[in-house]
Amino acid sequence: MASSRFVRHVKWWFVIMPLATGLVMPVVPDRALFEVSDVESQSVVDTLGEVRASDAVDATNALFRRWFVDSGAVRATMTAGSDRSDLDADGLNGFARDWARQFWMLVYRALYRVLVMHTWFAGIAVLSIAAAIDGAVRRKVRAAAAGMASPLSFHLAMHALLVLTGGAFSVLLLPVPLVAQCWTLLAIFLPLLIWIVNSSA
Repeated sequence: MASSRFVRHVKWWFVIMPLATGLVMPVVPDRALFEVSDVESQSVVDTLGEVRASDAVDATNALFRRWFVDSGAVRATMTAGSDRSDLDADGLNGFARDWARQFWMLVYRALYRVLVMHTWFAGIAVLSIAAAIDGAVRRKVRAAAAGMASPLSFHLAMHALLVLTGGAFSVLLLPVPLVAQCWTLLAIFLPLLIWIVNSSA
């Protein structure tokens, strides 16, 4: 089971890809890639309204401060090696500070995106549960009528489901504007794939 293709996909999308992105991306020197772009923030305002968009920003600031600033994590990484004058000779001290600054910018933006996505959580959960139940009922009805299951449909839908959920998880860290409307697409396609998986199993 641990070496199955399913487990490898889970490891790739939910462990390897986020870790690699979080460690490698801060090396890029363009700091604008780590900021919440005007396009993204405006899409949140257009979708949720100014009040809820402002609440998302306030909640992000509060959680980031509580989890990473007040805990000392940001200070520890920003000041690590600052008293090592031998690092300055090779420019490693400045590189480490830039990496740490951009890493925390990446974390802040990912947290902001999670809080924006949170608006769709309840709807996605309800639709996904309904799709799973309806798909299971349809599978039982087909089996009672001596119908044939479709292993190919199940296989394709399961892999598409992993790619969709893993992509949604990994895109939180990507340096591209993430418009809020994309979560509506997730709310449509995720329950659909869950229905296909349950009705074809």
